[in-house]
Amino acid sequence: MKQHILDNFTNVDMRGFQMPVIAVFYNTSDIPNKYAARLFDLNLPTNIVVIKDTLEEIQNIIPKHLTRMNRQPDDHPTVIETWL
Repeated sequence: MKQHILDNFTNVDMRGFQMPVIAVFYNTSDIPNKYAARLFDLNLPTNIVVIKDTLEEIQNIIPKHLTRMNRQPDDHPTVIETWL
């Protein structure tokens, strides 16, 4: 799946999603030493991702209507947080 890298999620149409989720990762194999916020529909990843240098930059582009969830013990080690 070819990634569609955006600066933010402002113009992403999520109306057709069952439940939009943004998972924040750090230092993944395909995006090393960067923070990446990937859009999911429920548990299915999309090709939409925002990449930034810091967690603060990522958190600043998360849509305000989403709620932050802490990392869960069974999450992949690169997961930092999830937004529902």
